[in-house]
Amino acid sequence: MGEFTPEQQHAFCQFVTGAPRLPSGGLAVLNPKLTIVRKLSSTVVNTSSNGNGPSESADDDLPSVMTCANYLKLPPYSTKEIMYKKLLYAISEGQGSFDLS
Repeated sequence: MGEFTPEQQHAFCQFVTGAPRLPSGGLAVLNPKLTIVRKLSSTVVNTSSNGNGPSESADDDLPSVMTCANYLKLPPYSTKEIMYKKLLYAISEGQGSFDLS
């Protein structure tokens, strides 16, 4: 989050918490606390006879959240840059969306 602009930080907080602003005291006083966990990849296993393994990587997946629990689920991205891009995409395109995961 340190590399995000103030606008991106605001969008991230709204994406994770569902609230338009943090409580007085910021992330440190969130209840429940912000939790970040590894998201299982939606990787599709190649079922062809060559058995080459996964046909997609976690780099194709987007992060997801459970706003009621301030819970961020991040796929095991291969680089920090991919994580940064996927987070920015999710927080900008996911605003106003509701999904159960």
